Amino acid sequence: MDPKVYPSFGHCIFCGSKDDLTDEHIVPEALTGIGQMLIRNGSCRSCNNYANEKYEQTALNADFLSVRHMLALKRKRRGRKQSPRRMPKVSYSIDSVDGVGDEGFDQELTADEYPPIFSFVIHSPAGLLVDEDKSNGSPSLRVGVINLALKRAATIPTRVAMRERRVMGAAEMTVAKMAYCYAVAELGTDYVDFSQLRSLLVGSRNDVFNFVGSPIVPEKLANIRLHKFYFRQRGPFLTVLVHLFASFGGPIYEVVLGTRS
Repeated sequence: MDPKVYPSFGHCIFCGSKDDLTDEHIVPEALTGIGQMLIRNGSCRSCNNYANEKYEQTALNADFLSVRHMLALKRKRRGRKQSPRRMPKVSYSIDSVDGVGDEGFDQELTADEYPPIFSFVIHSPAGLLVDEDKSNGSPSLRVGVINLALKRAATIPTRVAMRERRVMGAAEMTVAKMAYCYAVAELGTDYVDFSQLRSLLVGSRNDVFNFVGSPIVPEKLANIRLHKFYFRQRGPFLTVLVHLFASFGGPIYEVVLGTRS
């Protein structure tokens, strides 16, 4: 990423509190490589902890678990020695999977041995952009897969079944927060009416798919940097395209920020 540190606004960008402020990472630390983007004293510890507990950690330990381990992205230091990166268990014998049990998935691979594949869920565009209420969830989805094309010293099994957790909404909430933080850092807290998106991020509403989805206008973006952000104007709405793992051709999300006041 392009490392950048933005100055503090003097208050939490989520709730407005001026007390107990801490740095706000635009991209979660666990998804960063070299360099960080952050807002100095950008959030209060209460809002920071809420996001971490309610959706960020869930997404990091489910949707983004294997890719962040395979790319050896940052982990928070807890003592001098860190435990090995644990990948989801695999099977050498299962051809297809029915149900949600873990039976048969009993083999462990290291991050270097794990097939270098990242899969992700692709939703339809955000409800606000298509004038459709998606409060009850996204009505359709697809699965995208990219080959990370990593150079490996270890031998990768030629036949292996993988099973990875996906928590609907957790990754999308994390992406929504990234888009909001980036927009506020670049444009300020009052450039558009962020109130609806802020309400989503602090738990006052629960309709993430009205704000987050695939781009309403498909675009070919440059595959540069680990993650990239782009502003777009869609009718009355200002949006942000969030290109995750851009240098690997990863997923592109479009997040609705709000309208000009």
